[in-house]
Amino acid sequence: MRVKVWRNLKRYGAVLFKNTVYILPYSKEHEEMMQWLCKQIKDSGNDASLFITESYDEGQEAEIIKAFHEVSGKEYCSLSESCEALSKKIEQTERTEGLTEDTMRDLQKKLREITKWYEEISKVDFFQAPQRSKVKNVIGSLQKKLECTPKKFKEEECVLSKTYQVKDFQNKKWVTRKDVYIDRIASAWLIKSFIDKKAQFAFVQKNAQKPHKNAIPFDIYGSEFTHHGDDCTFETLVKAFQFKDTALQHIAEIVHDIDLKDGKYSREDAEGVERVIQGLCLTIKDDNARLKKGAELFDALYAFYSMEK
Repeated sequence: MRVKVWRNLKRYGAVLFKNTVYILPYSKEHEEMMQWLCKQIKDSGNDASLFITESYDEGQEAEIIKAFHEVSGKEYCSLSESCEALSKKIEQTERTEGLTEDTMRDLQKKLREITKWYEEISKVDFFQAPQRSKVKNVIGSLQKKLECTPKKFKEEECVLSKTYQVKDFQNKKWVTRKDVYIDRIASAWLIKSFIDKKAQFAFVQKNAQKPHKNAIPFDIYGSEFTHHGDDCTFETLVKAFQFKDTALQHIAEIVHDIDLKDGKYSREDAEGVERVIQGLCLTIKDDNARLKKGAELFDALYAFYSMEK
């Protein structure tokens, strides 16, 4: 129980103050979390108390903030070491002819792990430790360095005949294959939410040679709005209409990992989204109904990732 409590306190961002009490900045969320933790401790036959108080002077408040800075600072220092190791690895490749595709993918995965670690630390860095901005800048530099590193391979790109304007795609009928799943559900949501708010959808058999007359096909072989290179249809649409929204990029990575299963982005949240989509498809057979219910999921994901901007 002791280890479980310690892990929870660490996850909440609580710090041990004067080797006596664990403290957190006050918020309703923190109060509720600590109340539940106290209950768990008491239910296990031990004792715990929760107090809500204020620092009695500026000196004590500064001491409390220092305690939080020390904990966050140690985390940032460990993260900096990982950043330095990755930087050296990238520099080694710059002295060679370039990277293989597998090596590049490994480096990108490591950078995503570092970025995720930074996000976890900053989430509980309540008082903005001095090391925070420096580490953030280092991660940004690593991203740029990795983008500029010579490669031995040519990345497959989304080869579109041209880019498009939203204004040219209003009040259209869009057609895709029946039995919609992740890529088509997400793409239909993108179309309805960001391209054509009055879009109507039709569905054809998988091997249909002639989709509906005057309808715009998507995720259909041979169409413009489908897979190109290693991009899924959702990614193709984002690029075709030149959307720069970072929340859409998060969703694009999730859809890619679920649809293509190549681990390109290693999105941990992809598994949970896939389970929801699987359940949705098991319980809803009508394609229009699937799109409608799936849109609620992607509305929620978009709201969440927009909050993180």
